[in-house]
Amino acid sequence: METTRVSSKGQVVIPKSVRDRLDLRPGSDLSVEVRGDAMVLRRVKKKELRLPTPEEVAAVAGCLDDGRPLLTPEEEDAAVAAHFRKEWSR
Repeated sequence: METTRVSSKGQVVIPKSVRDRLDLRPGSDLSVEVRGDAMVLRRVKKKELRLPTPEEVAAVAGCLDDGRPLLTPEEEDAAVAAHFRKEWSR
């Protein structure tokens, strides 16, 4: 068992052997839990960013449908161009 000391700013140095064993690096997130008179630190694993599957996309597709017909890409481009012409002609 290793020991460490709390600094005047409340900081604690985690011994290198522990950092290496848990693969802790600068910026690693830790959770802090108090159990009686003990403090438990746990490494928080960040979830990897992943793209949704086609099934997940299909499950939510259309959930924001407000009943209006959808525009074609050409109609969208024309609407955006008209809006900018209106706004910038002032």
